[in-house]
Amino acid sequence: MKKAMQGLLVLMLVTAGLTAIFEGAEQALLLLVMTGFTGQAYRLMCAAHDDPEEDEVRSRKLRTVEIFTVVCGFISFYWPSSVGLNVGIGLCLIFYCGGMRYMKEGTAEA
Repeated sequence: MKKAMQGLLVLMLVTAGLTAIFEGAEQALLLLVMTGFTGQAYRLMCAAHDDPEEDEVRSRKLRTVEIFTVVCGFISFYWPSSVGLNVGIGLCLIFYCGGMRYMKEGTAEA
């Protein structure tokens, strides 16, 4: 599952690059910021999976990342026809679904 999540992060970077080329710097910058926050979520999810003890600080950080991602999703309504931004947000959603499943697997094993 880690490889799949890493692959999604790479796809988000590629999508941000293509968005910058074909659609605009604003959308690409938003995708880059989302990719950065998603990378932070990746680190937190892996730490939670490897050490399944509930860590309140880690949980708060992950909640902050999730809230920021939702805010970026709402900002994307400003550019409803931006295919690159919509693909990036879709990849981010797939990442979070897989990441949450990955974290639950770690807590189920403990």
